[in-house]
Amino acid sequence: MDVSRLSAWDVVWALFVTALGGAMCKACFLKGPFRGNPTNWPFLGMLPGLLLNLHHVYDWIASLLINNGGSFSFEGPWFSNMRYYITADPRNVEHALRTQFPNYPKGTDFSDIFHDLLGHGIFNVDGHLWQKQRKITSLQLNSRSCKQFADSTVSEMVANKLLPRMQHFSDMGSRFDLQDIMLRFTFDTICLVSFGEDTGCLSPNLPVVPFSTAFETALECTMLRFFLPPRWWKILKWLRFGKERSMPKALIIVNDFCKKTISARMERLQHEVKVSDNKLDLMSCLLRMGGDTATIDEEFLRDLTLNFLLAGRDTSALALCWFFWLLANHPNVEEKVVAEARHVIGAGKREGKLVLTRSELNRMHYLHAALTESLRLYPSVPLDIKHIVMDDILPDGTHVKKDDKLVYAVHAMGRMESIWGSDCSLFCPERWLDPCSGLFSEAHLPPFHYLAFNAGPRTCIGKDMAYVLMKTVASTLLLHFRVVPVRGHKVVPKLSITLYMKYGLLVTLEPRIGLAKESQVEA
Repeated sequence: MDVSRLSAWDVVWALFVTALGGAMCKACFLKGPFRGNPTNWPFLGMLPGLLLNLHHVYDWIASLLINNGGSFSFEGPWFSNMRYYITADPRNVEHALRTQFPNYPKGTDFSDIFHDLLGHGIFNVDGHLWQKQRKITSLQLNSRSCKQFADSTVSEMVANKLLPRMQHFSDMGSRFDLQDIMLRFTFDTICLVSFGEDTGCLSPNLPVVPFSTAFETALECTMLRFFLPPRWWKILKWLRFGKERSMPKALIIVNDFCKKTISARMERLQHEVKVSDNKLDLMSCLLRMGGDTATIDEEFLRDLTLNFLLAGRDTSALALCWFFWLLANHPNVEEKVVAEARHVIGAGKREGKLVLTRSELNRMHYLHAALTESLRLYPSVPLDIKHIVMDDILPDGTHVKKDDKLVYAVHAMGRMESIWGSDCSLFCPERWLDPCSGLFSEAHLPPFHYLAFNAGPRTCIGKDMAYVLMKTVASTLLLHFRVVPVRGHKVVPKLSITLYMKYGLLVTLEPRIGLAKESQVEA
């Protein structure tokens, strides 16, 4: 629905329901915290219950699904077209993501919500546009040259940027926000892989990066739209009220960054002499594939690369933060990861840096299992939504109607005893290891039980690259330091598209006695 087509009735209707809903939420709040299934109020539906629980919405959704057998029907306000069937049942998820894939696209409501930020990028489109972008991106990401360039870029960034910064924090005994550092690192790295540009976020003075701040603002505003009826957030956007007030400025900064970066890369490529294939960034590969740069659609490149930045920056950085936090609370797991890294690297000393190669990382099965287990409990994308094109019957027997929405709650799935057993809430990397060989294996896991990288035709094509980056960072830092969260610091998820820690992750670093220290002495 276009904002320009909003009628006076739309505005009055939304403002009235907002005021009424606010009054009811206040009354409910004064009575105490919300428990149990949300009440389906006349006119307002279950929206008050949702709004009251936005501060811990992912845990709230998980509790609803656990208490209702894995699925729950959510009814929004009357006339809002806000009808969600929320599920953590792998059978329903497989039905939507593979068996009946054409009947469960992103849909126009989803595209409208995310269009301002993601445009017509791969995460926000269906049909031909999605197929075209996936084919192009998959071709490049899976090429030998791209993998070599990405591997070398990650290794160099860890050795020359991340490790010195961490060593400085350790030497100074400083507390710092690990989430901020990880986001800076992944942003610099993904920009090098994508554009061949060093954005300098991880420079010694840790400069303020307008793009990063604007990007997070846009993500937060976009996610909030997801929990409101379409009329509501579009009127809030029109009025520039609440979070929507900061959205236009944030988008200007994001779009300006993309435009300048793409233009600079196109101009430089035109004047560059022959570049070795194993030194080509993603943008150069796309431009070369397109032939004459004058014919390239810059808007297409903007959407494609911004979606790639979202996938590469946020998901890996946040996954690493939750991983280090879990390790700090499970020292037995941390000891096993460090022991494995030391075993793999042997007695090799590399000028005090100890950055493992891809072949060495491939031998770190316990680390791979620990990262996978961390993503099971704290998936970088906690939920996703699909539009229902035609009436259908889900495998659990539920009749879903045309134009309703199917929400699969990835965060909740990691907490379902019906999927993972009685120890579903425990951080247990061993569940991913073959009991005989000790090697990482997903063979025993039924399909569509684990969705950290999605599943079906839309499975994440950057999964391999993400694991290489995460394992490189994790193994290197753990060989050098023990990451210690600041006592009393609150760690809770933030309402966003990706699973940010609301208050960051304040930590200190303790030098690890052993292989890292020995290598520094010999260097």
